[in-house]
Amino acid sequence: MRGYLTGSAVDLAVFRITVFVVVLLSRDVYEAPVWAPTAEAVRSAPIGLGWLAPHLPLSSTWAWVALGVLVPSTLLSILGLFTRAATVLAATSLAYVLTVPQFAGTVLHTHHLLWFAVLLAASPCADALSVDAWLRARRHGSQVAPDDALGYGLPIRIAWVLVGLIFLFPGLWKWSAGLDWALGGALRGQLYWKWAEYGGWRPWLRVDEWPGVLEAGGVAVMLFEPLVLVGVLVPRLRPWTVGAALLFHAATALVFRIEFSSLWACYTVFVPWSRVLARVGLGGTTLGTPRAGHVRQWMPAAVTGGVLVLGALVSGAAGIRSGFPFACYPTFHTRAPAEIPALELEAHVGDRLLRWDLASGASQRAWGTLWHLALRPEPSRIARWMEVVRARHPELAAAGRLRVFRTWRAADPRASAEVLRRELIWEH
Repeated sequence: MRGYLTGSAVDLAVFRITVFVVVLLSRDVYEAPVWAPTAEAVRSAPIGLGWLAPHLPLSSTWAWVALGVLVPSTLLSILGLFTRAATVLAATSLAYVLTVPQFAGTVLHTHHLLWFAVLLAASPCADALSVDAWLRARRHGSQVAPDDALGYGLPIRIAWVLVGLIFLFPGLWKWSAGLDWALGGALRGQLYWKWAEYGGWRPWLRVDEWPGVLEAGGVAVMLFEPLVLVGVLVPRLRPWTVGAALLFHAATALVFRIEFSSLWACYTVFVPWSRVLARVGLGGTTLGTPRAGHVRQWMPAAVTGGVLVLGALVSGAAGIRSGFPFACYPTFHTRAPAEIPALELEAHVGDRLLRWDLASGASQRAWGTLWHLALRPEPSRIARWMEVVRARHPELAAAGRLRVFRTWRAADPRASAEVLRRELIWEH
């Protein structure tokens, strides 16, 4: 068992570089300053952060400060310079910038980036492919990669388990609905809701119009998702499982417009890079040298990984989809309603009556805020949110009267796109 858990410093280093490159390039990271005012107005705490809601500063200023820490510390983490301090700072600031937008009424599932960053901060991830390792090699006269060790392999195996759990529970929750999820129209309803969310977007491949194709795909997903955990842990199955996972992501991007690129880009963790480099003759060159006694320091990663796995297990088993930093990833296992709610703004500017469909062209996060307010139309929250809207749209400053309506449209793309019902929920 210990031999199975040992791994290469090079493999862990590639995982470090990958994760922090993904963090640096992730759009979600840079949304915090934009969404901080909305988060402050709505103050809808994700499950697990209710205790923090009254105390967490939600402002663009704080978000910019956090980004000011995150970007340079992430760059240092990629380079492997002052790596221990850099990864800790990067993980801490990342926790803040990912948390802020989650208070805006919806939870987007970026949890894995934080999990991986925290796991790397607790790991000896700079013992290869890093400036730190190169400097140590210069001082000690050694330029070969350190031997395989538990301290390198354990964080990688924990990352495998976390990815497996991301797939496992959505698959199990689909099975809780039975084959009816795939064969009885539940999948089709979820598909139409996602299309409606993107303003009536349609994929070029209309699988909903091909008899049996959508149903067959649904059954395949139900069979595939629960098996990912086993597949990534069994060496002979791992390449096939990762390949199937990439095809799964490609299919969901094509049909659902759900890319999850920040997850599948981290699948470099499944590649045995040390063996790949050895085959091309680079296995023993200037890859680094471990710090004294550091090879045996596996305990911080073990404890950190244990907490991460436990959190993923509990949230997944409980079906907690609106939690942070732990949540079950989207299950899509319920039957979507036939009508989709949204908000509409009506403004009286002089003798003109202006009306905006606030859902038109909205992002996924903006849709979440609109749904939150539509389903929980508390006047005080809507009033605070409208202050943010007016600040972003100067043309509303001259409005003598503002009214917010809750509207419903059919989710089915074959039905009329007209508003079915309209209900006044706030006016000023």
